[in-house]
Amino acid sequence: MSSGRCRWSLGSLLLLLGGNLGVVVEIRQDLVNGTVGQSVLLPVSYTLSNASGFPLAIFWTFHNSSDRLTSCTVQNCSLGARGVPSDCFANCFTHATYHGRAELFPQNGSLLLRDLQLRDSGVYNVTFISSHQTWDITLTVHEQCRTPENPGKPGTEKPEFYYIPGICSSVLLLLFLFICFKWRWGAAQQKKGRTTKQQQVSSVEEFHMQRPAVRDMATIYARIGDSFEQPQPRPTSEVVYTTITSDPEPDAGYYHVLA
Repeated sequence: MSSGRCRWSLGSLLLLLGGNLGVVVEIRQDLVNGTVGQSVLLPVSYTLSNASGFPLAIFWTFHNSSDRLTSCTVQNCSLGARGVPSDCFANCFTHATYHGRAELFPQNGSLLLRDLQLRDSGVYNVTFISSHQTWDITLTVHEQCRTPENPGKPGTEKPEFYYIPGICSSVLLLLFLFICFKWRWGAAQQKKGRTTKQQQVSSVEEFHMQRPAVRDMATIYARIGDSFEQPQPRPTSEVVYTTITSDPEPDAGYYHVLA
C-alpha cells in the first residue's frame, strides 16, 4: 500500500509540474492472494487530465516476460470530473496461453484472472506506454482449504458414524422384506394344505360312494353265479304214513297223507 501511494504521489507530482505524461496510475493493492479454481482481480486505476491522452496503450506481462499476457489500446473514453474514464472504446488482445482466463478492463487497467492454478503465482507487471512506467503486483495462489465436517469439535470426527443410519435403514428394509416373504410363504403353504386335505376328503368320499356299488354288483354277480352253478331242487311230494289211535270209533284204519 505504501509503495502504491509513493508511485501515485510521484505521478501526481510529475503531472503538476507540467510533464507530458498526462496519466496518473494508482496501484491499490500490490499483494494479492487467490485460491485454486477461483478468480482474482489485480486492481489498478488511472486518471487522465484531458482527452489528449488517447490513444492509451496498456499491457500486462508475467514475471517480466517479453510476451504480453494481454494488452489493450484504449481509443477513447468519457472522462469524469476528476478525469476518471468510463464507457471506453478499445482494441484488446489476449495471448493464446491465457485465452478465456485473462481479461483486461480498459476503463481502469485492472486484470481479471479466472480458474487460478498454482503456477499462476508470481509477479505481474502492468505498463502504461504513455508514461513509460511499469508497476508490479504479486499474486500468491493457495490450495483450496477443506473444511472439516465438525469444525467446532476437532479430533472427534468419526466418519464411520455417518454410515450407521444407512446401515440401520438397510437392515430394517431387509427385515421387512423377510417378514413379508415369510407371511406370503406361510399363507401359500396353508392354502396348499387346505387344497390337499379337500382333495383327500373328496377322494375318500368318492371311494366310499363307489364301494357299495361295487359290493352290490359283486353280490348280484355272486347270486347269479350261484343260481347257475347250484340249481335249487324242486320240492317233491313224499308219502308219510302215520297211525292214529283213539277211542274205538267206527273210522279206525290207515289214512294216506300228502305232504
